[in-house]
Amino acid sequence: MGALALLVTATAASSCAMLNNLQLPQGPGGLNITPPRISFSGATLVQSPSEQLLAAYYCPELVSAPFGTAGVLCQGFFGRRPSPAEMNVAFDLSFHISNPNQIPIPLASVLTAATVFPAATNQSLGASCFQLCAPGSAGAGCGGPAAASACQASSSDVRSLNDFAGAAVNLLIAGGIAAATGQPFTFEAPKVSAAAELDVVVRFSFGPEPLLATLRQLAMQSVSELKAGRSISFRIPFRIEGTVWFDAGSFGRIAVGYGPLEGVWVLPTAGLIPR
Repeated sequence: MGALALLVTATAASSCAMLNNLQLPQGPGGLNITPPRISFSGATLVQSPSEQLLAAYYCPELVSAPFGTAGVLCQGFFGRRPSPAEMNVAFDLSFHISNPNQIPIPLASVLTAATVFPAATNQSLGASCFQLCAPGSAGAGCGGPAAASACQASSSDVRSLNDFAGAAVNLLIAGGIAAATGQPFTFEAPKVSAAAELDVVVRFSFGPEPLLATLRQLAMQSVSELKAGRSISFRIPFRIEGTVWFDAGSFGRIAVGYGPLEGVWVLPTAGLIPR
């Protein structure tokens, strides 16, 4: 991970600042509880195709050669052309959650919106809502499609799925949630114990075909490198934002917003996760 160039720039709020966009529920007797505090510390690239795979994928599309020999020429330079499924790009969102209440509060659902090339004309927005299973109930159906209300909020102070109605279909895919101690990614809700803190990581991947269509414009700028048999590099500017919902039992659901955070992912020369 240390070799990655992950460049994060400041936005409206610092990535390590506590994010206070929230929706307060009322419990029995009209009593409120204090919303958990979320510190959103970054978006780290964890899986990507290598530069050679990128070149092998785009070369046959973009390089012209006599008598339709572009495929043979490109394969000689870069190897066989990979399938879209081999071109996955995935990233982890890291959160530090603090629960000031005297009752445990599990996470309920997560909404994330990712915009790639946010300042460009070819920007592409993806949004994903996933509902978490109750603690200890992971099994059949866990991690399936979220209920219609899972990522909706009655308050205009937090982002809901309706705020990203223009998102591209299948651009952003949820991969699960895990404690930051290296546990496997699942769709079982982590529970933030009473008066406790917890680090969690949420994983997402980009749908290969929608992202590859967006990245194609970058590859078009490198046709001369492809013709010369040189690998091409990719820098992906991004913006991440969203909302986390907590289940406070009889007090209802609590929504806490995070982001936006902007930065640049630089795809490395080798894939990050072994295939």
